[in-house]
Amino acid sequence: MHHRKLIIPAVIVLCLLPWLSAPALAGDVAGPQWQILAPRLEFALWENLTTSRSGSSRMALLRVDPKLYDFKVLAASKGEDGQTAGEWREQSKALAVFNAGLYTPEGRHLGYLLQNGHELSPLVAQQDGLFLAGPREPDLPQARILDMRYTPFDPRLNPYQQAAQSLMLLDRFGMTRVRRSAKVANRTALAIDDKGRILVVVTEGGHTLWEMAQALKNSGLALREVMTMDGGAESQLAVAVGDFTYEHYGRVSPAPDLPWVRQALPAVLAVFKKK
Repeated sequence: MHHRKLIIPAVIVLCLLPWLSAPALAGDVAGPQWQILAPRLEFALWENLTTSRSGSSRMALLRVDPKLYDFKVLAASKGEDGQTAGEWREQSKALAVFNAGLYTPEGRHLGYLLQNGHELSPLVAQQDGLFLAGPREPDLPQARILDMRYTPFDPRLNPYQQAAQSLMLLDRFGMTRVRRSAKVANRTALAIDDKGRILVVVTEGGHTLWEMAQALKNSGLALREVMTMDGGAESQLAVAVGDFTYEHYGRVSPAPDLPWVRQALPAVLAVFKKK
């Protein structure tokens, strides 16, 4: 009895192999559905970028063109606790407010903080990320993220009037600048894309920093540099533009069924329409 061999043309095999074995590519992920709040000011809730460890998998994204909008530091007076992002936004009449970096357990901003050219807290060596806005010279970018690992910075020669220091999450070479950790929390990231637009990213659920970094790296948003701001209860975003409003407040615990108090922030970054 003779068995007939089944011969599959090589061209078919070559066509099938990528479909059978290749993992999903970053480009396969559907991009965010942007909602235009005002000219060159956009918002999106992205539900399918990455899975959360706890709570919602949605990420809130605010994309801002700094040519049309100002970023300013708002800070509480010495000895005061500050306010939530929503309270800061309502008091200042800003379009959006989010947490400005890392905070100490005693409730003060950790790192260089500059408000209207006045230094509120000094530069620290452990944090390489620096957000700068409000240049004194018109030919400078209206807002930028400075990676101090590669670009030296001297506060005495700083040409910007607003600044907030924090940790780098991703750098211009696509390198992840945080270590792997099992810590899960709500997260805030601040990024700049290849068109010079500033993106604020806040997770509604709990993620590790490493996982958030990989998600943003593969997001297709053409992010150039990304800073990580504080997480947990300090991760906050409040937006109000016309009839549109959005607020999110992180939790001390990532468990979605536990009650929590909204954390007051001693300093925040706020977005205003240029005058």
